[in-house]
Amino acid sequence: MSPAVVLQASGPNALGIVRSLGRVGIPIVACDHRPGALGLVSRYTQAALLPDAATEPERFVDELLRLGRRLPERGVLFATHDEALTAIGPREDEVDALFHRPWASWPIMQRAVDKAEQHRAADRIGFPVPRTITVQTSADLAAAGRELRFPLLLKPEDATGFRREFRRQVLEANDADELKAQWERAARYRPSISEVIPGDDSALWTLGSYRDAQGRPLASFTGRKLRQWPPHFGTARAAEARWDADLARRCHQLLDAMEFHGISQVEVKRDSRDGRDYLIEVNPRSWLWIGLATSCGVNIPEVCYLDAVGEARTAAPAQASDRRWTLAFKHLAASVREIRRGEWTLGELARTLRPPIGDGVIDLRDPRPTMAQLKGYVRRG
Repeated sequence: MSPAVVLQASGPNALGIVRSLGRVGIPIVACDHRPGALGLVSRYTQAALLPDAATEPERFVDELLRLGRRLPERGVLFATHDEALTAIGPREDEVDALFHRPWASWPIMQRAVDKAEQHRAADRIGFPVPRTITVQTSADLAAAGRELRFPLLLKPEDATGFRREFRRQVLEANDADELKAQWERAARYRPSISEVIPGDDSALWTLGSYRDAQGRPLASFTGRKLRQWPPHFGTARAAEARWDADLARRCHQLLDAMEFHGISQVEVKRDSRDGRDYLIEVNPRSWLWIGLATSCGVNIPEVCYLDAVGEARTAAPAQASDRRWTLAFKHLAASVREIRRGEWTLGELARTLRPPIGDGVIDLRDPRPTMAQLKGYVRRG
């Protein structure tokens, strides 16, 4: 049986894939450069150490190819971060000789990982995007300060290096002086400058899906974030499943325009001023809370795997709604701080914890990742 090969298996994103596949009997090889990565210690996986795709992309691919030659059958690749996609892309012919690669060819994926290209695709079909200026010169920067409404976000074109340096996905500027200072810090990552769509974290909605090589959606899930860390411009620490057929339809139209094949997350922000969904970004691979889709009956990794190995492809069942997901350690610790500072309330926290609920790491059926995470927290104080 072909093994699933989960790349950069460091966190809840990878665990969501691992548990979704392991519980239906699919063998899994989890790969990371850290021996203690959460995916590597799961009961469902065989661990394999690979170089860091972010810092050593050539060595990462070389070692991935060596792994492929050792596997008893051709593996099915699952990417959890953009770094693996960009490392594999230029060498996809070599990789395809040894693995099933269930995502689009590199010319398409190269555009898919580029936020500016995502916005251009959205513009072509009339999908709303926040007002954005691409900065090339000091005149462009001045124009952004004049023409856009503060607060503004600086979103990098080179997201990998940006996240590594700043430990966040965007930088925020609340006035012209701060905009200039943030630009000087981040200019080498070629950030675009965008207006902020108003609303709290719960206005951030997602379509998660798998689309086959012909662009047919074989599995679709929609839901929304409830709270992020850091708030407003971070990653999910609490989310809930809510089926929105109209959102799914419109986001698939965007993926059609991008000629996209594979697992992806389309994230939008619902603007209370006009009720429209504005594109935040497309993640052209799995996303942090993909495990919530599986708990709602939409096992996106399994559908992807079956399609990759040529088994019967049937549309995934309709999802269950009104289920929640958390990263409990992070969510509770951050919530306590926010409640003490008057930035949130105990009632709001309680609403994010209503059952039925699952966790991205804590699972009694697979306890070792939880223990590894606890050890990490203790080590970091």
